[in-house]
Amino acid sequence: MNTSSIDYLSVLIVMMIFFVISFITNIIGPLVPDFIQSFDLSFVLASFLPLSFFIAYGLFSIPSGIILEKTGNKQMIFFAFALSFVGALTIIIFKTYTSLLFSFFLIGTGMAILQVVINPLLRVSVSPQNFAFFSVIGQLVFGFASFLSPIFYKSIVQSSEVNAYSFFADSPWVLIYLSFLLLLALVSVIVYVVKLPSITFSEGEKFKFGSTFYDFLRERNSYIFFFGIFCYVGVEQGINNWVSQFLYQYHGLDPNVVGTEVISAFWGNLTLGTLVTLILIKTVDGKVLLHIYSLASSILILCALFGNLEVSVLSFKLMGFSISGIWSLIISLGLNSVTKNHGTFTGILLTGIIGGAIFPFLIAFISQISELRYGMLLIFLGLLYISYIGFYSKPIEKNSLLKF
Repeated sequence: MNTSSIDYLSVLIVMMIFFVISFITNIIGPLVPDFIQSFDLSFVLASFLPLSFFIAYGLFSIPSGIILEKTGNKQMIFFAFALSFVGALTIIIFKTYTSLLFSFFLIGTGMAILQVVINPLLRVSVSPQNFAFFSVIGQLVFGFASFLSPIFYKSIVQSSEVNAYSFFADSPWVLIYLSFLLLLALVSVIVYVVKLPSITFSEGEKFKFGSTFYDFLRERNSYIFFFGIFCYVGVEQGINNWVSQFLYQYHGLDPNVVGTEVISAFWGNLTLGTLVTLILIKTVDGKVLLHIYSLASSILILCALFGNLEVSVLSFKLMGFSISGIWSLIISLGLNSVTKNHGTFTGILLTGIIGGAIFPFLIAFISQISELRYGMLLIFLGLLYISYIGFYSKPIEKNSLLKF
């Protein structure tokens, strides 16, 4: 690795932003049971909360990439922070269901913009040759923040000092968004004083609504891998948003204690699994590895939904480990299946993050007309589609394997 070309200060900024994105995104799941109780929501109404957050990714991923080419990365980061700050402030001030929908949409828009900005920013900060390695580190930071956020919320709920204040007593989740405001303010100051490298795009990397973009819309690979990302994020957020409610409804477990602990363990295992993936991806073909991950996850979700209390809790925790490499494998198989315009293709794939909005909503809708267990079977179907990608994909370049 050529360390002389790495801007470590910029890398640190990117990792801080990864932490912020993950912390605020994946705290939504543990909060859903409290939102249901605080506002007396049905499953469908509760599902609109993550829907309003993740739908922003579908609406703003590609436009953010286009605007990024015309403005500086700092301007985009500050704009994303400003939207998220207003969203969090709205939650704190109004504390109504309607304000939550509006706030989550604003915060989701900010997070979508940040996702689009920090990936090319990381690339120019470390050089293209080192990008893959540092992307995995970014995933580790992302998983670590997701692991910490439920623990942080659990400590708030159980804190006698916090519950002594009437402002927090009925809605302790408000303190999460107060903390988010402070985190945004801190990172904004740091970004302001640090000089970041500028992002430049070659002609082949630019988003175009002309022939290049239209060619991708006619390409089957675009849809196959778009729905791969759609299903993966849907699986991830389906678990993140509904596990606490599932364990409470079917096994009588406190969502603010056991529920948050299970979700925290899920993200912690995902982080550990990412480390293991670094080794496996150098010893096993990517298509085969995708089959292994999706098959193991399919078995675990069935055990989680239909097993007894101990089996259910353990299976949900282990699913973090079993899905840990799926995101990287879909992205790498997708990008290695096209020969040019990888920037445009990446924009199309990232739009699939909207699956994090659609899956929880569909789970809620199915649960409303039947029951939550059958709604969460949608996660199983998503994993079957991901396994199909392993059969379908024909990468031009395969992942390099170690020779023994």
